[in-house]
Amino acid sequence: MLPAALSSNDPMMEISQKGQRYHFDVTLIGSGIAGLSYALELAQLSPQTKIALISKVNLGESNSRYAQGGIAAASQQAEAIQSHIQDTLAAADGLADPETTETILSAGADSIKFLVKHGVLFDANLAQEGGHSTRRIYHAGDYTGDVIIQSLMNAVKALDNVTIFEYHTAVNLIKQTLPHQPANFGEVVGAYILDERTSLIHTFLSQAVVLATGGAGKIYRYTSNSETATGDGIAMAQRAGARVGNMEFYQFHPTLLYHNDLNNFLITEALRGEGAHLLHPETQQRFMQKYAPKQMELATRDVVARAIFSEIEHSQHNFVYLDVRHLAPAFIKERFPSIDKALKKIGIDTSTDLIPVVPAAHYLCGGVLTNPQGKTDLHRLLAIGETAFTGLHGANRLASNSLLEGVVMARLAARETSLLLQQPFDLAETIEDWDSHSVVNLRRASQINAHWRGLRSEMSSYAGIIRTQAGLEDLLKLIQARREMVENYYWRHTITRDLLELRNIIEVAELITRAALKRTNSRGGHFREDDNTLATREHLPTKQKTTH
Repeated sequence: MLPAALSSNDPMMEISQKGQRYHFDVTLIGSGIAGLSYALELAQLSPQTKIALISKVNLGESNSRYAQGGIAAASQQAEAIQSHIQDTLAAADGLADPETTETILSAGADSIKFLVKHGVLFDANLAQEGGHSTRRIYHAGDYTGDVIIQSLMNAVKALDNVTIFEYHTAVNLIKQTLPHQPANFGEVVGAYILDERTSLIHTFLSQAVVLATGGAGKIYRYTSNSETATGDGIAMAQRAGARVGNMEFYQFHPTLLYHNDLNNFLITEALRGEGAHLLHPETQQRFMQKYAPKQMELATRDVVARAIFSEIEHSQHNFVYLDVRHLAPAFIKERFPSIDKALKKIGIDTSTDLIPVVPAAHYLCGGVLTNPQGKTDLHRLLAIGETAFTGLHGANRLASNSLLEGVVMARLAARETSLLLQQPFDLAETIEDWDSHSVVNLRRASQINAHWRGLRSEMSSYAGIIRTQAGLEDLLKLIQARREMVENYYWRHTITRDLLELRNIIEVAELITRAALKRTNSRGGHFREDDNTLATREHLPTKQKTTH
């Protein structure tokens, strides 16, 4: 076992000119619902295990915090679980893995108990969202994610065996090759981590590394995601040799608020679950009967997002309207307090005014290939939450399944880690510290950062809600050109968080584009306008997974 930190406030380190060298039992990267739940579960199973918790900005900043709707969880009754499974498989468009789906959804009731144990207070009534055949969404008003994250943060801060490193960004994984194994396999023994306060890159060595870095919504122009969602874990795992899969399936939430004063503000799907209508921006008539006459506004997210996109294309506006004027103002204020408050702040009165909304990148259904326990191709590397691709979501995520997956995977991965820590472990090779560059060119840095705007616009146009072969081929060329320029800059200049995020997002963009090119038929969140089989196609085999 590696030397552990002496205490949560006094970690053991070896001072070097290239940064500090830390030794922990576990390096945990990410502090959303998956990362925090993992730390709590592992502390329960193994109180002596020393954990380094890496948070890119302040603790808890993540996609999880902004989840308004809630967490989907069936009761322990077999019929309720089977109903949840069937809804999930239907939303996944035939590409969910049945065994994984059953494993994760069967743990719904226990996951709610876990959260309640750590201080989460849910409302008494359950909600319903698109794609769900019944009310099974646990929520706390319309700020469920914030309530969950705050409760879990408080519990983690009380742990003596967790050292929290805020404003630290992962740079790369540290891997050593196992004897008699090809070079692309091996085991991960740590990570290089950038400390934003000092601009030094530290070396974290551990017996296990857990990626809980969330999704990559910042790759698109409109996104509901946190500013930290730049695909870091996926890019690092890919560079280290782990497989990724189903990257073409990016789910777009149908209703992001379209307003200059509130960026990334989501209008929860639960509003449509309570009866809100979608209206054409010019005629102000409902239009979902053209796309999903039975489910209407409660169709799955991929269907509703494409419908809105199509209506926008055939109008002179960049948005459609969400109408809740027929719902009682008192009900809106009580059930959706954060939305009601935010809208009033910008001058929208839901009792008389329509809400402009636009589809936005929301959830990556693919990621690092894992099992439900978070195990990847690389020994000692685990991935959990949105970073992981377990097969639960298939081609399209069922609303509010993500928070559940984060909790379940975290707890299973913690149990996997407790067994892993009992295995013999040796650093077979000399691990070098990172040799940081100190070349600063402000003009060139500004030029390189301009790639952010170009890339996000291109991804939205070519690899967004609707895609074509020609567009994706053009996009791939653009991405490769950007990648070459950024890589040349990266290896010659001082590394900053912006640069790391840009490098990672370009890599993830290429993975999405290549996967979208490879899958020529439309499934769930991946819609090919040039798919000639849309009217007659049959579903592909359930367990098919595209890896790249």
